[in-house]
Amino acid sequence: MTSPATSSPSVAWRPPAPLARVRSWLGDWLVIGAWIGVLSLVGAVVVPRLELPGAGAATPRGLLVADLVFTVITVLPWWLYLLLTESSGRRATLGKRWAGLVVAGAAGGVASAAAVWGRNLVKVAPWQLAHLGVSRSIYQVQTGWAAVFLGLSLALLAACAAPALAGGRGLHDRVAGTRVEGAA
Repeated sequence: MTSPATSSPSVAWRPPAPLARVRSWLGDWLVIGAWIGVLSLVGAVVVPRLELPGAGAATPRGLLVADLVFTVITVLPWWLYLLLTESSGRRATLGKRWAGLVVAGAAGGVASAAAVWGRNLVKVAPWQLAHLGVSRSIYQVQTGWAAVFLGLSLALLAACAAPALAGGRGLHDRVAGTRVEGAA
């Protein structure tokens, strides 16, 4: 039987094994870990030599600067990495390639660029919320918001990761209409 949307035999989707998902996550964590290592080196060597006005000040402006800097140097590159690799011809991050997985549309086949964009926007939201919580904790301001941001971060992370480990689609895949499957 052939599905008119995909012009390929209709096959029931089988989620990847949880170990494949964990393996792909570990591979991608190595990528982000390398990036954070580079940022740490730059932070230790270059930043002390710069004279940044208001840097480190526990002011609303200092908090805003910290939020913007963390977003631009950590969350944005991570999102771009996910977006560019999963919307490429290989449809997979380095971790997914290592685990033999690809990102597909909800019915299989190639996911649209918009779906991959949305998938990864939801996927990086826990990172952004965690950064907002941590910056408020470091500055010891808006401590109530720090707890809210950190709690939301953990809840979103669980909603994205736990279903994948249980053989389902995480929140990010459900919102975007995508799924992860074994590479053909």
